[in-house]
Amino acid sequence: MLVLVNLDAASERRRHMVAQFDALELRYRRVGIDGRTRTTREIAALCAERFPGIAFDLDFLSGAEVGCWLSHLSAWALLRAERSYAACVVVEDDVRLDPGFPAAVAALRRAMPFDIVYLGTSSRNVSARRRVRVGEWSVHEPVGTILNTWGYVVSRAYVERFLAAHVRRIRLPIDHFIGSGSREPAPRIGVLHPPVVREDAALAARSQIEPHTFRPDRWRLVEALRRRLLAGPIGSMYASLYRWL
Repeated sequence: MLVLVNLDAASERRRHMVAQFDALELRYRRVGIDGRTRTTREIAALCAERFPGIAFDLDFLSGAEVGCWLSHLSAWALLRAERSYAACVVVEDDVRLDPGFPAAVAALRRAMPFDIVYLGTSSRNVSARRRVRVGEWSVHEPVGTILNTWGYVVSRAYVERFLAAHVRRIRLPIDHFIGSGSREPAPRIGVLHPPVVREDAALAARSQIEPHTFRPDRWRLVEALRRRLLAGPIGSMYASLYRWL
C-alpha cells in the first residue's frame, strides 16, 4: 500500500507527485487533513472524532502540525483496515522519487527489519556498522533523532501497537515524535541507504507549516541554517564520526 500525504489545496504538489507515480507505474491512495485555518476547538473535535484515544497539546502544536499528524495517522489507519498488507509506504508531496523506489519498497515489504524505515532523510547520524541488508539496500540504525517524514515504510505491527496504546497527550510534531524512538510506544527505526526519496528543494522551500506555526524551530531562517549546516563541511565531518559506531 502506497499513500500520498497531500492537501486538497496543494494542487501543484499533487501534480508533481502524480507525474512521478505514473512514470514509475505506481498505484496510490491520497490522504490530507488541513488544520491550518481551523480553530483549536474545531481541531480538538476533529481529533476526538478520528482518533479518540489521542490528544494533542494545542498549546504547543499548531493546527498545521496537528493536521500533518492526522494525515499520517489516516494513512496508518488505512493500513490497519486493510488486513492483507503487512506494511504501508507513506510519502509526502514535496519529494523526488529515485528510479529504485519501487524495488526498494518491494524489498522492505518482503522483509521489514524495523518498525519504521526512512526512505530518505537529511539527518546524517546513522551507524555505519549497525545495519541489516535488505535486497540491494542496507538499513542502518540511527544514533539519536532522525528528522523528516519525507517518505517511510511503517509496519502493521507498529501501527497496531501505536493505535492500541491510547497515547494520552502528544506535544511533538510527528517527525520529532517517531524519529526520536524514545517515547512509548517507541518504534525501532532504521534509515535506508542509499536513499530512494529526496527532498524537492523548490517545493520544500515553500513550507505549508511554517507560515502557520509561530515557534523559533519553525522559522524559515532556522530551517535554512539547519539545511546548510547538514549539507556543508561541518555536516560531513559530523557524519564521518558515525562510521565508527
